[in-house]
Amino acid sequence: MTRQKAPNVPVNLSNSQKRVRRNDMKEIYTVWKKELLDNLRDRRTLLTAVLMPIVLMPVILIGTFKLQEYTIKRAEEKVITIAVDSKQSAPTLISYLESQDKLQLSEVPPDIFESKIDDGSLNIYLGIPETFESDFSAEKPVEIKVYHKSSNVDSSSASQRVMVMLQVFNQQSAAQRLGTKGIPPEALMSIIPTPEDTATTQERGGFFIGFLLPMFLVIFAITGGMYIAIDVSAGEKERKTLEALLFVPVSRFKLVMGKYLAVATTSTVTIILSLGSLYTAFKAFPPSGLLGDEVVIDLSIGAIGIMLLVGIILAIMFAGMLLSVAIFAKSYKEAQNYISPFYLVAIFPIAIVNSIPDFKPTEPLFIVPGVNAVFVVKELLLGVFDVTHILITIGSLLFFAVTAIVIATKIYSKEGILFRD
Repeated sequence: MTRQKAPNVPVNLSNSQKRVRRNDMKEIYTVWKKELLDNLRDRRTLLTAVLMPIVLMPVILIGTFKLQEYTIKRAEEKVITIAVDSKQSAPTLISYLESQDKLQLSEVPPDIFESKIDDGSLNIYLGIPETFESDFSAEKPVEIKVYHKSSNVDSSSASQRVMVMLQVFNQQSAAQRLGTKGIPPEALMSIIPTPEDTATTQERGGFFIGFLLPMFLVIFAITGGMYIAIDVSAGEKERKTLEALLFVPVSRFKLVMGKYLAVATTSTVTIILSLGSLYTAFKAFPPSGLLGDEVVIDLSIGAIGIMLLVGIILAIMFAGMLLSVAIFAKSYKEAQNYISPFYLVAIFPIAIVNSIPDFKPTEPLFIVPGVNAVFVVKELLLGVFDVTHILITIGSLLFFAVTAIVIATKIYSKEGILFRD
């Protein structure tokens, strides 16, 4: 008896595969929604993810420029207090100084002027020799010592203004001496240097804001998801709810992805809100008015989009790292202690780079996560659109983001870490 072959019936697995994928996404969505809603009820999450980026970044950046403007204006308008031993020792110079605006001149004995500078009642003391008038009339150079305190802001600023006044007096005196000899002052000038700034208005504006904005993006990318990352890991371990959650019919991968997406969502929202609030603040308080009439910050739509994309990927990367670090802690407080060094490690190299003037990064540095985002944002603020640097940065951040997710999943699969005493 011959054995008949079973008929070849085509099996369509596409629909079943789609149902499985939909169920997987639904389970991940359920975990994501649960974690997100739970943490949105927490005031700390709302404070760090919403209020801080909306209020803190514009206040600090705009406030910094306003403070700088106020400080410069105050230094220029402040009355300088100057003292000499005796006004009779140099009547020509004293007459010139007394004719200057915002300057108060007095006589102080040389043995007490240092104490007066120390207590702030005196800004400058001029050490004028007794032979000043005779040497000046004989057209001899006379040394005048300008005593000031460099550790005191008012005294240091006053010394700069006084030095300019003395230079003007020197030039006027030289011109008068040449005039008596029938020589025009221009005869001593072989060149007339005229400074011309080649930096564009965009470069000047980007230079000012480039010191703070990139660092704040990194800070908010971390702080935006920090509290929710602690709560969904160490917080649940402390509340003894993580064990029950692990026994629900959801795979560890889906559980981690749901938690991860909740952390990434808050970090991403924080980045978007921070950039949006900053843009609105600069529209309301134009930087050109704060930093000078020739300074503007005018970013193209493409530059804003890339800056936002880099910030979002940065937030996604830090979300996985925060989740991986926080799960090792047994309590909320312990998780904060673990994340604090991580916070410093992320910020420290950026602070070092910002402190180096005219630092020009090479292409390998655009692989370093966090630092590369700072470099790209700085370039965009300066009007530089380097495709290579942008692609390397985005690729690097995506790689580390995926790596962080994989590490977090591996950690959640280890019972010894999750339930250690």
